[in-house]
Amino acid sequence: MFFRQLSIYRLESELLDPAALETALAAHPFSPTRPQQIESAGWQPAIGSLFVHDTDQAQRFVQQREERSVPARAVRDTAENRLRERAGSLGEPSRAERAAMMDAVLLELLPQAFPRQSQTQALIDRPQNQAWFDTATATKIERVSSGLREQLGQWRMSPWFAAADIPGHLARWLLGTPPTGFAIGEGTRLIDPRDGGTITVAKLALPDPHVIAHLHEGMKVDQLELIWNDQLRFTLRTDGTLTKIKPTEHFAEGQAESSDDDNARLDADQRLMVAAFRQLIADLTRVLTPTAAI
Repeated sequence: MFFRQLSIYRLESELLDPAALETALAAHPFSPTRPQQIESAGWQPAIGSLFVHDTDQAQRFVQQREERSVPARAVRDTAENRLRERAGSLGEPSRAERAAMMDAVLLELLPQAFPRQSQTQALIDRPQNQAWFDTATATKIERVSSGLREQLGQWRMSPWFAAADIPGHLARWLLGTPPTGFAIGEGTRLIDPRDGGTITVAKLALPDPHVIAHLHEGMKVDQLELIWNDQLRFTLRTDGTLTKIKPTEHFAEGQAESSDDDNARLDADQRLMVAAFRQLIADLTRVLTPTAAI
């Protein structure tokens, strides 16, 4: 359940209360694809039989998708072979005939395709008017947002750190001192704005003289591993997303005692995660956008 990635957005539309959100999502549960269906998407329970897991004014929910994928080359080759077989009597096929044959072959092969499922967790933090997504992939975020717009009627948001000069901050932290509450980890990626070349550093004590030299030569910081209050280790990217989030051993010390009840354990984990992420986001907002209202 603990998010391993975090994309943060500012909500710009009125929200349903938790009970109404539960009703809206429960009305569109996930169901697997049919044999000739390319994809299917819906919501699945987040805890027990509930589609919305509500703790401390934070509501987590889960979108599940299933896709059937047929290799484009298999469709193209099969369609071309069939068109060649009939070319003698009907002449060269038109573009429309080729497209129709491709569609027919795709529908024929879809039932043989192995369905693949994926999940994307999201959470609404009402006190901060934020939406969190357990992904750094824009396509997955848009799929969840599109599903919410269909069920809720409206869903507008904008990136939380849209106005922040994150590359500049990361470079200054590497060249100088990170802000209070943060320590530099052991990984970074530099990018050369002149030719797009990149250098990836991992498992190296930073700041390193060679990395500093590359910065002085004009390279920019594209991402940087940070440690927050000895609690969470993560990589901050220049688009404001957090990846590779991992609680430290110090964070684990503050966790509630384990329970044999899966739902109780899930509920406790969500409370811990929400409390930690709220403070982390507040601290990142303080150091990245000092004049912004939290």
